[in-house]
Amino acid sequence: MLFNIINIISKKLKLVSNSYSKKILKEKSDKIIKKIFEEMIEIFIIFKNYEFNKNCKNKYFLIKEIVDIFYYLILLLIYNNIKFIQIKKELIRRMILSGTKEKQLRNLN
Repeated sequence: MLFNIINIISKKLKLVSNSYSKKILKEKSDKIIKKIFEEMIEIFIIFKNYEFNKNCKNKYFLIKEIVDIFYYLILLLIYNNIKFIQIKKELIRRMILSGTKEKQLRNLN
């Protein structure tokens, strides 16, 4: 599904001249990172609300913000020409390793 979403955004970038995604990607990479940080702050605030009061409204807002962060992460992938298959390979590699072992290997590099 994530692969399909990346493809849809990539196609819209080619077909729609005034898309929001295209506007963000034309700006400096700082813009994408800034948007990711903004979304993370929003997720934190909404998560705290949801944690305090687990109702459908708060859960819905949490889901919306999670989708927003996915969107900006996808733009980050596109901006840096990172293919979904590269992400998939890394996820598979990490599934094979324990979290502790993976962190140890990071420190060796």
